[in-house]
Amino acid sequence: MQTPRQVAAPPPVARWVAAAIGCAAVVVLSGCGAPAASERSAGASEGSTGVWELLDAAEVGPASISLRLGVTRLECAGGETGTVLEPDVQFERDRIVIRTDVEPLTGDTYDCQGNNTVPVNVELSEPVGNRDLVDAACLGGDAVGTVFCTDGPVRWSP
Repeated sequence: MQTPRQVAAPPPVARWVAAAIGCAAVVVLSGCGAPAASERSAGASEGSTGVWELLDAAEVGPASISLRLGVTRLECAGGETGTVLEPDVQFERDRIVIRTDVEPLTGDTYDCQGNNTVPVNVELSEPVGNRDLVDAACLGGDAVGTVFCTDGPVRWSP
């Protein structure tokens, strides 16, 4: 029997440093505003990019229909991720792709101290089965190339 491959979340200090570096890259490339629609991957909502991690990967198995995610806003936002929009879940044969956008920011000046993680429960309409759980933000768009996507888009694999 194959054991699940789990991508461990970085330690909290490393996540803050990573968020600051990611925000700095966003600032250098595009300022602290929301990315243009053309920079987000297909299927993106009208929100800003959020990246996610499993809060407890050991809870996930093939029979799982409920996932506990921790969502972090990608862009600079003064330390606040804000409200997470309804996650978009796409079921495919070999993977389940989850997009977790957040409400767009108002204003245009935010520091890049790293944003908090917002817990979100996602109820699936079918069990995970033998499919990878994938963060859509790491498939294309402004999150690719950031520290949040260094290990790729797969957050859990059977």
